[in-house]
Amino acid sequence: MADATPPATMRLFGANGSPYSVKVRSYLRYKRIPHEWLVRNSAERMQEHQKYAKLPLVPTLVTPDGEGLQDSTPIMEEMEKRFPERSIHPPGAVSKFISELLEEFGDEWGNKWMMHLRWYSSSSALSSEVFARRAAAEFCSGSPDADAMTAVAKSFKERMQQRSFTVGSNSTTAPIIEKSYMETLQLLEKHLSDRPFLFGQSPALADFGLSGQLLQCFGDVLAGELMRMHAPRVALWCEVMANPQPEGDFEEWKTLAPTLEPLIASQVKLFLRWSDANAKALQSGQKDFVVDLGGQMWSQSVGGPQRYHAKSLKELRRKFAAVPSGAERQELEAILQRCGCLELLTAEAEPAKL
Repeated sequence: MADATPPATMRLFGANGSPYSVKVRSYLRYKRIPHEWLVRNSAERMQEHQKYAKLPLVPTLVTPDGEGLQDSTPIMEEMEKRFPERSIHPPGAVSKFISELLEEFGDEWGNKWMMHLRWYSSSSALSSEVFARRAAAEFCSGSPDADAMTAVAKSFKERMQQRSFTVGSNSTTAPIIEKSYMETLQLLEKHLSDRPFLFGQSPALADFGLSGQLLQCFGDVLAGELMRMHAPRVALWCEVMANPQPEGDFEEWKTLAPTLEPLIASQVKLFLRWSDANAKALQSGQKDFVVDLGGQMWSQSVGGPQRYHAKSLKELRRKFAAVPSGAERQELEAILQRCGCLELLTAEAEPAKL
């Protein structure tokens, strides 16, 4: 079967410092979907983006017929329907759902590593300054005004440092986030010692979700130094994921399990516990919540971004509930039970309507 050919070029509004933008760009490159990369660095470009975006956020993908799509995962799901060749879904219900679970883990929990190490950590002063200047250079491209670029960098840095609190960075959570980053690197380093991608010889949905965040970490001063020093295979994988190419088939779950299950049992379980506590806090109208994550207490206020996290958890639970009954579902449930995640994915409580 020949590859489906897009009728015309897609337009992707994004930013190089946005993990979700580079995630979608990497995906479009892998799928060989022609696209134009657009940065909102002028009044005209901002106005153009507003025509298609329901929210003033990137990424926004504009289709040839003028439809604006937002939110990285739904964008990729829609493109998979339109262009099924080079599928990013491993065969079988077990691997497919675990790939979806790891993608969500990357999008929602991995973002905490990136934001914390870039903007909040006591050791990240240089990281935040360097990134703010880099982001300002992209936004001010074409402008020779150095003073204006410096002002943009200062404003951007101040705004993003405040936003780090909304993803959970504070003095209580800092040790949890920093430990999680290092442990995830170590687990991925071992897993990638035998394969170029998370599920074998071609990238899966999980690769795009995790690499979106980790590619940002790779490019930052503090997080990147830690990665290159302690997880060189992960650093190489990040570089490859900027423009990935298939090298062969997906592996069977039985060959992936020895090194992926430990990641699920330690880090993904933390994410699901946090996400469940967040959803319950929203449902009950709490202003903040505290949850035990692996023996350490996580304390966080409940703000606007947490509504999106609750919505994402609800969607993940929907996908798990949709796995057909039978031998594969039984196998998947056994894996999740071993990893301490099954109950968190079958919770009866519904998050607040969003």
